[in-house]
Amino acid sequence: MRQPYRLMVWGPGRMGKLCIWEATQSPAFELVGVRAYSEAKNGVDAGELIGVAPLGIPMSTDVQALLKIDCDCIVYTAHDEGTYHTDDEILMLLAAGKNVVTPLPYQDAHLFRSADFLARLDEACRSGGSVFHAGGIDPDLISDRILLGLTGACAEVKSVRLQECWDCSFAQEGPLRYVGFGQSPAEAEKVVLTQTIANNFTTAVARTAERVLGVTYDRLVESHDYVATTEDIQTPFHIPAGTVGRITHRMQGYVDAISAEPFFTIEYNWLVGNGMLPEGVAPGQYYVGTIEGRPSIRMALDLKVSHQNNDRTYRLGSMDVEPAYVATLVPCLQAIPHICAAKPGVLPSFGPSLHWMADLRQSAPAR
Repeated sequence: MRQPYRLMVWGPGRMGKLCIWEATQSPAFELVGVRAYSEAKNGVDAGELIGVAPLGIPMSTDVQALLKIDCDCIVYTAHDEGTYHTDDEILMLLAAGKNVVTPLPYQDAHLFRSADFLARLDEACRSGGSVFHAGGIDPDLISDRILLGLTGACAEVKSVRLQECWDCSFAQEGPLRYVGFGQSPAEAEKVVLTQTIANNFTTAVARTAERVLGVTYDRLVESHDYVATTEDIQTPFHIPAGTVGRITHRMQGYVDAISAEPFFTIEYNWLVGNGMLPEGVAPGQYYVGTIEGRPSIRMALDLKVSHQNNDRTYRLGSMDVEPAYVATLVPCLQAIPHICAAKPGVLPSFGPSLHWMADLRQSAPAR
């Protein structure tokens, strides 16, 4: 059996800290470096950051020193500002010969990013002899591998819809107020940054579905809803009736030859409390997927700490971690052996295997 995969974590925020934890829990991985972005973290042992015994890995802001460390893959978890400001750093790492995996919205980037960026990405992988891959819970696991895989039971598909419902009751007050919770809908709608961040993810999901299912959208339409609560909400802070208790970011792809209604819909619902769930979604349903076709299929998935209790978060070291964060990171970790075995270039999304396509003649390569 080979030695553990040597990992570096690039960005020890919430997802990066979880990656440090998970890397120390698995015999498959060895943490060898952590790239910090603040002087407050520079030199601090990674174990201290997550509330465990020292790991002997001091975090560092010295990029050139980190690049000299031998590692099999960098898990890139830098903060997402919604502007793809991470492009240059990712390309630098790839050109320096480092494999990179990230949960940021780069899945199937060739379907929606500019030709210039794609050329730079290919050149960085070629010159560095490196591999790039993007994965996560959504885009990737739920929206691509699971939901689109269900179409393998369908002789006909008229529409596909995925709703993600994240109850923010355990989030911090400051960020929730910033994105619009507790504000009037008109005021919340002015927070463009969150729309941009959501659009990057929903575009990746929608374009991947277009490719996998073999359709061509006539148009791709975004929308954002700011839904007011009809009664006061007290947790995680006081949200008065008449102010925003749910924010919905939506991307819809239309195929006019199939229906005047959207063919594909991805919908992110950020909400506070069960009273703000979208219509038709029950408490505990984190993901709801609806396929209208022959046959029609509906799936509902919950992500829980345990089926044995009602805990909402894991206590990992000094961290309280929601199950969805674990499920976002793990697809990246599971991809690392495949990344390390791949030829230089972009490792595409794994996707479903057999599934419905608009024309099944596209589903297998010609002999």
